[in-house]
Amino acid sequence: MMATVILAIVIAALVGVVVYNQFFNQAKKGAGCSKCSDVGCPLFDQAQRIQQNNQKHA
Repeated sequence: MMATVILAIVIAALVGVVVYNQFFNQAKKGAGCSKCSDVGCPLFDQAQRIQQNNQKHA
């Protein structure tokens, strides 16, 4: 019983740290989707290239 409670606390703490770092920690550069273009996300770069190609062909 005690091990289950300790394990639940550890898992909840880890989830809390991940959520904080992902969504609330503004000090990290490149955290989250809004900063993807600054970091150089491959999916964003590909979408940007496709958009530029579509504009050239139009």
